Amino acid sequence: MSRDFDDFSVILLRPRRVQILRLLISQGTMKISDIRKLLNAPASSLYYDIEILKANGLIIKDGPYVKITSKGRALIEKADGILAQGPRKPGAKSEELTNILLMRPLTINMYRLGPNALLIYSTIIIVLGLVMAFMQGYELLLLIFVESNYLVPVGITTVSILAYLGIALFIYRYLLSSEIIDLKLLSGILASLIPMSLYPTIMTLITPWVAPLPLSIIDALLKALLPLASLIVLATVLSMTSGKPVEYSLLFETIFLLIPSVIIYIALFK
Repeated sequence: MSRDFDDFSVILLRPRRVQILRLLISQGTMKISDIRKLLNAPASSLYYDIEILKANGLIIKDGPYVKITSKGRALIEKADGILAQGPRKPGAKSEELTNILLMRPLTINMYRLGPNALLIYSTIIIVLGLVMAFMQGYELLLLIFVESNYLVPVGITTVSILAYLGIALFIYRYLLSSEIIDLKLLSGILASLIPMSLYPTIMTLITPWVAPLPLSIIDALLKALLPLASLIVLATVLSMTSGKPVEYSLLFETIFLLIPSVIIYIALFK
């Protein structure tokens, strides 16, 4: 019963997912680009919906082609009674704004690189950020870079990165009840570290050119916005791979990553 409810929520939360399933029932195997043209949908949103449907076993994706599964057929038949009156189509502008806020286009384009390339590029960018942090005397406390001093244990950055990866996998495996852990998931989690790993580089580049007062304001904004960007990218990655709404992932990440970071920062430096 609960699983059926989860499946219904997956398609009913986004009426376009119902349209995709119905198209596949009537047309059979289709190219994703053809579906996008027929539905006149933004590419990033459509790919996101397809990944959600795939993660829930409702469709099969083979390169640029998708087809509906028997589970998808059965589910859409059950949903027909509920959807008989027709769902309201959400406004295109509000949907576009949601996509931007959740950084879905960025995440979709990341995955188009392929898991191997994404893993390599992410590793390079993160390592460069950590090298810059080491050179400028920064340590990473879970999600927040701080200036190193005697209060920060040596190597806390490594521990923070391992904790970040471990907590992300814990959320995916036990809180989102997903079992398949593959290279696509791991590369996506690693890529979500990119925004906050940019902090040392940005600060290094602007410090010589910005006065102390505006620099402190920029520093505070970066410490707030870059970790938030990492949280949102991670939430979208976990949502796409688990099939759960992004709100679940973001809620768990905020509790398990952001709040401990703030507490540790306040305890050590305030």
